[in-house]
Amino acid sequence: MGLLDIDPGLIIWTLVTFIILLILLRKTAWKPILAMIDEREETVRKSLEEAEQAREEAEEAMREYKDKLKEARIGAREIIDESKDSAEKIKKEIIDEAEQQKKKMIAEARDQIETEREKAMQDIKDSVADIAIAAASRIINEQLNAEQHMDIIDRSLQQFRDSE
Repeated sequence: MGLLDIDPGLIIWTLVTFIILLILLRKTAWKPILAMIDEREETVRKSLEEAEQAREEAEEAMREYKDKLKEARIGAREIIDESKDSAEKIKKEIIDEAEQQKKKMIAEARDQIETEREKAMQDIKDSVADIAIAAASRIINEQLNAEQHMDIIDRSLQQFRDSE
């Protein structure tokens, strides 16, 4: 008999052995293998569901983060705008107050200048009156010619200058 010859007895015994092996495997190993495959399939399915849920939670957290960031930016912009407005208001108040103080100081300076001018004018009037009285008393005491008259005026002016 050759390697390629068909032996009907061997074929039957091979089939019978294969069927018995299948029955034994089905009774003993098939259920645990299927149970293990089902368990593995369930574990993979749960892992996929958990991963999907985690992805959705992460996306929700990202949306919340972006919303909060947007709100924070809006809040920061409002604070900056309020600060600018407040600074402008304070600046305007300071400028207005400085302007009022400047006007007050100018008015006080003008009043002081006017007072000093009036005082100087009064001093000049008093001095001129004194000079005129002194000159008149000298004139009355002496009879003068034009040259003497000029000499008395010059001396009186010199005395006035010296007294200042």
